[in-house]
Amino acid sequence: MSKPITFKKLVASSLTTAAMVVVSQGAFAHTRFETSSVAEATKVHNAVNIGHGCPPSTARKATIGTNVIFPNAVSYTPVIGVDSGAGKVYSTTAATDFYAPLAGIGVMIRNGGAFPEYQYKADPLNNIDGFWAGGKAYDQTISTPVQVDFASAAVTIKPASCARTVTFYAAISDHCSIDAPSTVATDEEVLYWSPIPNFAGVPGQPFNVAAKYSNFDGYQDAAHTIKGDGWGSPATLKVTRNLTTNPLPSGCTGNAGAGDDIHVYPSAEQINVEMPIWSGTHQNGTNYWH
Repeated sequence: MSKPITFKKLVASSLTTAAMVVVSQGAFAHTRFETSSVAEATKVHNAVNIGHGCPPSTARKATIGTNVIFPNAVSYTPVIGVDSGAGKVYSTTAATDFYAPLAGIGVMIRNGGAFPEYQYKADPLNNIDGFWAGGKAYDQTISTPVQVDFASAAVTIKPASCARTVTFYAAISDHCSIDAPSTVATDEEVLYWSPIPNFAGVPGQPFNVAAKYSNFDGYQDAAHTIKGDGWGSPATLKVTRNLTTNPLPSGCTGNAGAGDDIHVYPSAEQINVEMPIWSGTHQNGTNYWH
């Protein structure tokens, strides 16, 4: 059983340089996945790459933890966009028509990685939606990346669908302080890599400082008037259809007959419920950050 993270451990953590060399699209940029594109029906040993600490860029603050959730289409209703060649358009088609499984897209691997404290996040039906990990400070002044391992699921694309790819958008917050709750946290305390579905047809969009998508969209300032470093810049995991074993059905017209690109965002409800950090798996126990 994982040990709960504590305020005392986070605040008192000694600064440690992360001695890791990571090769990925996000190694020297923002928080991204080590492997961002996978083949259909393939489970992958993956990792969250935390590219840098909190601003200002001239004096990055140490990263003390990370917090990750993936879209869940069992207990929540994700926002789905379909791109048939002219950009994403909101779709009310159920996730069950596009892919499986509907939850458990990313599960942390307990391997004694960068952070000593961790816990899974699960929905009421015990589907694992993500995880948090922390309890040790890493000096990222020079953008030395920190890595947290997880396994990305073997996602299959429904044979009857015209989907050629399915891309999942994760909600991630990287923490340089556990003392500032999300309502007042600035980029100097928390960096959000926020999935914000600003595309045609999504109810409530466009989401901006006047109309938020979730409570964790991320701002540069405590007044919530300036978009933060990770605003609308989430880590993504793309699954590509195996056209040999799972060919497109006849009649697909998207992208000149090549198939549609499906984009799956966690619902605002899921983000609001699961992004806070708790000691318990089911968003229960001691609340460390909200």
